[in-house]
Amino acid sequence: MNESSGRKVGIARFFELLGRDLWSFYRASFLCCAAFLPGFAAVLFGLMAHAPLLCALGGALGGALAGPFLVGLADTVLRALRDEPGYWWHTYKRAWRQNWRQSLIPGALLGLFLGGWSAVLFHMVNDANPGTMMWVAAVAGMFVCVGFLVWLFAQIPLVDLPLPELIKNAALMFFGFLPRTLAAAAITAVYWVVMLLTLPASMIVIVVFGFWLPVIPALMIVYPGLDKVFRLEETLQARRDAEINERIAAREAENHDL
Repeated sequence: MNESSGRKVGIARFFELLGRDLWSFYRASFLCCAAFLPGFAAVLFGLMAHAPLLCALGGALGGALAGPFLVGLADTVLRALRDEPGYWWHTYKRAWRQNWRQSLIPGALLGLFLGGWSAVLFHMVNDANPGTMMWVAAVAGMFVCVGFLVWLFAQIPLVDLPLPELIKNAALMFFGFLPRTLAAAAITAVYWVVMLLTLPASMIVIVVFGFWLPVIPALMIVYPGLDKVFRLEETLQARRDAEINERIAAREAENHDL
């Protein structure tokens, strides 16, 4: 976001969005949390059984199930960032129907990463001496995967492109807007690492704040990059201008008939 758009920026924009759209964020986040429960249960079972492969496979299957709901949340947040009007449940259902197929593989990739990384983190925390390089590799891998996935999921509700194109765009934007990538990845990763390390006490926090708390600032950070690449604001303004012109033309036609 920038000041030239006439919108607030930074923390002021964050609280403006919460004041206006918190109930929509919470409902979309609640559905997302519910969709992630099977994958979470599979990963947790794999951790308890000391079975990393089960963690990865369970995460991938659970992520495929939850992917459309995460995209639904992203669509809700992106519409709020664009200040688009509309009844939430109507727009959410429409976005879900349009994007669920395209969300399955990205969701599986997200679940695979979360399951595999959780197994690695669980092993390292319980290992007496995992070594500095192991921690460096785990943290670096986490930032790369989270940053890439933020760009990937942010595109799905915005553009209708084949998955290879979405992946290519995500990789290009990852490096093209690297400071934004790192900031969004840091917010997302820190939140979920804290939630994971403080289980089961953090379940209360997850129920209340769920996915919306990290998703909103992460998408606020990457949105200017998305707007620059896809010209979102320009397209939205053109659509609004066309609607206004249609209303004016219809009113003039009515007056002419009279």
